[in-house]
Amino acid sequence: MTCSRCENLDEYVRFRTPGELFRAIGTVRQAVADGDIEEIDAGPMKGTIAFSDLSDAGPLDNILLYRFRCPDCGQNFVLGAETYHGRGGSWGKSAPLGSM
Repeated sequence: MTCSRCENLDEYVRFRTPGELFRAIGTVRQAVADGDIEEIDAGPMKGTIAFSDLSDAGPLDNILLYRFRCPDCGQNFVLGAETYHGRGGSWGKSAPLGSM
C-alpha cells in the first residue's frame, strides 16, 4: 500500500514505445531526485548500466530491470523493459525481493 509520499507513482504503466519508456525513466529519475523513492538492488537480473546513467541517447541493456522503494512506507516498485525490439516493459508496484 502506498503512502502520501509515493502515491503519485502508484499507477501501473505498460510501455508500448521507446518514448513511453523514456518518459517513465524521466518520471522515476525525478522521484528519486525528490526523495520520494530510492533505488534498491534489483538482484541477479539487474542490468549493467546504472539507472542514474540511463540516457535517451543510449546505450541501453537489452533487458532493463530497476527496483525502487519508498523510504516512508516501504512500498516496492519495479521498472523493467525489453529494449532489444524497442517495445515492451512496465512500471508499477511490486513485492519485496525476498517475498517472491
